[in-house]
Amino acid sequence: MSTNSGRDDSSSTALRVAIGIAATRLFAELGYRQVSMQALAEAAGCTKATVYYHFGSKEAVFRESIRAQVARYVEELRNGYGTPAPVRDRLIAALTRFFDCLRVDPQGLRLLYRAVLAPDDGQPVLDAAQIRSLPIQLTVALLREGIEAGEVRADMDVEDAVLTLLGMVEQRCRRLQVEGVPMPDDLPGRLVDIFFNGARRRAGRD
Repeated sequence: MSTNSGRDDSSSTALRVAIGIAATRLFAELGYRQVSMQALAEAAGCTKATVYYHFGSKEAVFRESIRAQVARYVEELRNGYGTPAPVRDRLIAALTRFFDCLRVDPQGLRLLYRAVLAPDDGQPVLDAAQIRSLPIQLTVALLREGIEAGEVRADMDVEDAVLTLLGMVEQRCRRLQVEGVPMPDDLPGRLVDIFFNGARRRAGRD
């Protein structure tokens, strides 16, 4: 009996995940207004009743899709920042993980950009500041660690520094989404190098 229950739970979880994947793709491609519960069911390979069972409403599916993408990106940053290494290397590790995530599944970023920057009429209101807050908080904490370790200047405004770095990252994300400009493999190192060294000419270099 317990074996069957375990299989049922596993199947239910897999179906919920499938609905979430389908929802991310459809909301990213079509926007909130154009996606119906029937379309979600067909894309996930289940019945409309099943979608309602797992989520209750289209708004709930949408909000969970947004929450899942934000959580996914934050987890990549956490894992990168948690690397036992100097702050510079931890920043590179985090951005590498984040950009790799975008390459594998660009639909999640497309969903966030569409939902935040170009929401449909009738789309549930999202708190853009809250969506951006965790990456900022995590990066602020990392730079403060760097200051305490003597790896990062102590005479700067940490929040300004973080917004500068994440601003470069966001612009690269926009170029990927809007212009289709790919992210080179060495981009994390390049951005972190600019962040740490700026545009000033280095001694001994042409």
